Amino acid sequence: MNIRRIQNDFQIIRRGILDFLFPPYCPICGRKLKETESLICEKCYENIKTITSPFCERCGAPLKKDRKRCEYCSQENFHFLRVRGLGFFTPPLSEMIHLLKYERKTKIAERLGILMGNLFRSDPALSDTNIIVPVPLHPSRLRERGYNQSQLLAEEISEITGKELMNHIVIRKKPTKSQTTLSHRERKENLKDAFKVVSSGSVLNKTILIVDDVMTTGATLNELAKVLKKEDAKKIYGLVLARAI
Repeated sequence: MNIRRIQNDFQIIRRGILDFLFPPYCPICGRKLKETESLICEKCYENIKTITSPFCERCGAPLKKDRKRCEYCSQENFHFLRVRGLGFFTPPLSEMIHLLKYERKTKIAERLGILMGNLFRSDPALSDTNIIVPVPLHPSRLRERGYNQSQLLAEEISEITGKELMNHIVIRKKPTKSQTTLSHRERKENLKDAFKVVSSGSVLNKTILIVDDVMTTGATLNELAKVLKKEDAKKIYGLVLARAI
């Protein structure tokens, strides 16, 4: 008797009964999910407002005119060379991120990570990436949440692109406040000396792609890029799920 097969069959039957009694609905738009859909309906994924050209070649922000860089980047001393963002931090993408980060809907990371991986593959400027590094959480925040959403996204991106994922070479050595309500200056101060490279030899002369969920001012990516550059990383890129504009 195959116990595992019986258990799997039982789970399938149980899930079918629950779906019949309590049909699953998309938590974002309220549509009834099809059998081929999981948690979020396809319509909501299709409605993600993606960032398309023209965009700033440095920070990835959309540009109103056909320019190479935005005014913000001309005033900031960034340690990264290029950042790409999948979409705007507006519904439905902002709601998906909330579900991922705060409602433990980690399965969403699979689909969003694939979209980010495809964005990476579409950008030749990122092709010389050697390793992928997700923005780390402080251990206290990791215990509280139970997972690092940036790492979940990075795992999917690594799978799609074939680039090596190294999620233990950088740590967040001090707990930081939520960046949400902080000013640009406060964000920088909040993140000062927050990260530490614990395996410096791993980044020597490497081109690194930092993965994060949301970019607003670029303070998090920039602080982490600065730490990596101090350890003689060659080039730093960024790939984020959403840009808060």
